[in-house]
Order: sequence, then structure tokens, then C-alpha cells
Amino acid sequence: MTTEIRRAWRGLAASVLSAGISLVVMVLVVGAFGYDPVLVGRAFVTAVVGGAGPMADLLLVACPLVIIGLAVTLAFRCGVWNIGAEGQYLLGSAAAAWAAVLVAAWPRGAALPIVLTFAIVAGAAWAGVAAWLRHARGVQEVLSTILLNFVAVEVLSMIVRGPLVDPASTDRDTTALIARSAALPMISRQLQLHSGIVLAALLVPVMSFFLSRTTWGYRTRVVGANPIAAGLAWIPVERYAAATFCSSGALAGLAGAIELCGNTHYLTAESSSGYGYTAIAVALLARLQPWGVIPAALFFAALETGVRGLQKSADLGLRDFPTVLTMVAQGVVILATVLLTRVRVGGKGAG
Repeated sequence: MTTEIRRAWRGLAASVLSAGISLVVMVLVVGAFGYDPVLVGRAFVTAVVGGAGPMADLLLVACPLVIIGLAVTLAFRCGVWNIGAEGQYLLGSAAAAWAAVLVAAWPRGAALPIVLTFAIVAGAAWAGVAAWLRHARGVQEVLSTILLNFVAVEVLSMIVRGPLVDPASTDRDTTALIARSAALPMISRQLQLHSGIVLAALLVPVMSFFLSRTTWGYRTRVVGANPIAAGLAWIPVERYAAATFCSSGALAGLAGAIELCGNTHYLTAESSSGYGYTAIAVALLARLQPWGVIPAALFFAALETGVRGLQKSADLGLRDFPTVLTMVAQGVVILATVLLTRVRVGGKGAG
């Protein structure tokens, strides 16, 4: 067994152990608040895999997590700490909603590519702001991207309540439904499954091939593993970092467009989903390996759909299950995953 295979198996074991311990912590938290863990566990499993509907919901939540997880993976493999995927996701969805209005009368074959392109450019441009601050002003991207997330929330709110507001909205904090020409084709209308799920799955092998089989991907990993050595090898470190930053933002913006055009079909002033933050944990649980992003995204999607199902449970023992407790449980799971998954940012992705 080669060193690479042994490393891969150790990484897989560590990720599985992290996920398992996280679930145990969640059970302990639920029990500590006086709920029956067995009853909660059964309702949780039913809410996740208890039929076609719950499983469709699982895929719908996992879809943006896969794409943004790939965005974070790409950035971290280059040594770029892009914590701003949430803002890039929000600006991508806002740009997509704006473009959907502009091309509402166009046929789908022409309108949809324009909508997705607007979102990609918006996400890349928002990440480009942080890349410029890093290169020109020496501002650490962790700080700039976190702050830009808050700015993006306010920008989205102004856009939704301003030029894109639905005139029929009583509280004037939502946009109108996007035109049918801007919506993604559906795989199943009954289950509301859209073709963006297929696109998310296809992006995984594309990202894997890019990082492991292309010159640009190799240099990206070298820059992340050792920027000093990369510079001595005549690799333009800042150019690769900036390009990776913008590419990561482009993926996050694309995720915002896919969520809008495939799932929600409108925006609200409070459209912040938290997917950009959860995707960081997705990438870390995947140990910065593209193929690991899919199971990691499904894991966190299961947590979200599961606790959502608990709140809707008709069981008498769970009817008063508090929303705050479910949020605390999810937070504990994410924190445990981050703390228990040891990941080395850069070339090999895990250690």
C-alpha cells in the first residue's frame, strides 16, 4: 500500500470519526435538554430519509453546499482563506435576480446562460475586492472577506427593497418570481428537483481533474503548500492567489444563481442562508478533496433537513422542540467537525 493510499485512508477514517463524534455530541445536547434521544433520533432519520420527499429536500440543500464547498476547497488549496463565500453567494443570487428581470422576455436557451453568467461575474468581482485589498493594501483576507459578508447582506437588502422589489408585496421585502425563461429545467416537478443538482455533481470531477491533472492546478497547489518555494520556481504567487480567489467567488456566485433559478425563484431581504459558512465545514470535513465534498455536503444537509423535520414533527414529545435548541445542536456539530478534522491548507490538502 503506497503512502498516498495510506494517507487517503487515514483521512477518510478521520472524517468519518469526526462526523460520528459530532452526532454523539448532538445526541448528548438533546438529552441534556430533557428530550428523549431515541424519540428524537427516530424523528430525525424519518425527516432525512423517510420517503421521496425528505430525500429530495436533502438533495436540494446539498446542492449549494457542494458548489460552495468546492469554492472553499479551491481557495484553501491555494492557501487563500476565503471566508467570504456567503457574501459572494448572496451577491451572485442578487445579480441573477437582476439579470432575470432584464431577460424575462428571452427564450430559456438564451436567458438562462445570461443569468448564470451575471451571477458568476458578481461572485468573482466580490471576491476580487478582497483579492485587491490583499495585494494592494496587505489586508488579510480573513478579515476583509468576513467584513464583506456583512456588506453583501446590506447590499442584497437594498436591492430587494429597492429596484427589484415586488410591487405586489405588502411588506416590500421580496422580489417577484423570476420569469420561467430564467428558471432551471426540472428533473422532477413533483419533487421540485432541478437540474442544478446534476451540474453540482458534474463540477466535482471537473475540480478534481483541474487540481490533480492540469499545470494550473498543480501550480495552485504549490502556491498553497509553500508560496516561498513557488516564488523561487518562478510561479507568480500573487497572480495565482488572485485568480484562485476570483474563481472561488465565481463558484459561490454560481451557487446563488442555481439556488434562485432552481429552488426559491425569488429573493427576500433576509435571504442569507448561512450556506457560505457551512461550506467551510463541508470543505474541512472533506479534507479539501473534491470527491469528499459530496458526502460532506450530504452530511450537513442531513443535519439541516433533519432538525427542520423535528420542528414539524407531529409527535407529542417533539411538538415543543425549540428552534433555538436545533440551532445550538447544528452549531455544536459544525464546531466539533472543524476541531476534530485536521486539515493542512495547501498542496496535499490533508495531513
